[in-house]
Amino acid sequence: MRKTDLSPDRQQLLVPLDSHPGALALVPPPTPTHLQLPNLRGEIAKAHEALGRLQASAASLPNPNLITRTLDRREAVRSSQIEGTSSDLDDVLTFEATGSDEGLPPDVVVTLNYVKALEYGLAKVGPYGVGALDIELIKELHARLMDGVRGYGDKPGELRTRQNWIGGLRIYDAKFVPPPPDRVKDCLEDLVRVLQYVPAEEDFYEVPLVMRIAIVHAQFETIHPFIDGNGRVGRILLPLMLAAEGYPPVYLAGFMKANQAAYYETLAAVQLKGEWTEWVRFVATGVEVACRESIQTAQELTALLAQWKERIKALSLRSDAAAYRLPELLIGTPVLTATRAAEALGIAFPAANRALAQLQEACIVEPLTDRKRNRVFVAKEVVELLSRPTLPERY
Repeated sequence: MRKTDLSPDRQQLLVPLDSHPGALALVPPPTPTHLQLPNLRGEIAKAHEALGRLQASAASLPNPNLITRTLDRREAVRSSQIEGTSSDLDDVLTFEATGSDEGLPPDVVVTLNYVKALEYGLAKVGPYGVGALDIELIKELHARLMDGVRGYGDKPGELRTRQNWIGGLRIYDAKFVPPPPDRVKDCLEDLVRVLQYVPAEEDFYEVPLVMRIAIVHAQFETIHPFIDGNGRVGRILLPLMLAAEGYPPVYLAGFMKANQAAYYETLAAVQLKGEWTEWVRFVATGVEVACRESIQTAQELTALLAQWKERIKALSLRSDAAAYRLPELLIGTPVLTATRAAEALGIAFPAANRALAQLQEACIVEPLTDRKRNRVFVAKEVVELLSRPTLPERY
């Protein structure tokens, strides 16, 4: 990180590093609670309107938790792929169904860790709201994210005790050097002020939620409190902040992956120069796109569920047949075994096996392999729908 890459005001925030003579690190200024960006009022308003539409759409769904479950896993795949993993949604769902990573990419465990961290965070903010968004939660997210990850030198969930940097094999060639380890905790404590923001009665202006999530993500990435996993933890915080305010989780990783160059460029402009406008525009557009995508996905999954029920009716089964109960389970768990189906529905294994065979006859599921025992079934229509990439956006 060259001093000349930084704006004059950011240059004033550089500190020397005892651990790397001649190298400089940036200690970010206090996390802003508000940004004066009048030219973005339109984009921010559109993002909030999209959040309102998503909230209304979720309220109309018969079982929104099943759809959220599948979207959680898609988000985990997309966010992890930004960091270079190769696992896709099929891999994650198969690993969950079988408990075996045989024949799957080695980083499938890393992606599934993301699911665990995300679901843990959502469970925390559900009952406690913004009060759950603290340093301990951030550390818990990281602990779950990095649990069992090969090559991670530090203890998962612990703030870093050594210097890190972004880009370059040597710190002297880095694109960005975050604050020294002894400044990390103070920086995070300052960040929590915005994470837990509640407008005071005397506040003239309430900071828009979309602006706050943009501020928090950029500041978290600037602090870079862990040796590895910062980008993923930072992206998990986005849906958690929205869920803490009562919205359905909104997942931006698809938008960020589709517009990855702009993601990095606008974020770097904040880190190096304190230029917020394009970054906030990027996040606001991402929220709008993510809401639109989630609404469309939910509508398509609901329509698919209705189609499946008609296909099962055509089989003329008994009214109490377990096959009638499987479709909703498949929306949330589109890859499963008879054992998992039996556990989820509270029925005997033979009944679950028979129900899956009936759904195979109705062209709802198909076996993943030719094995006669311990077969794994997939609802391919669900997986294909969820695997559609987000298209790059002009914003």
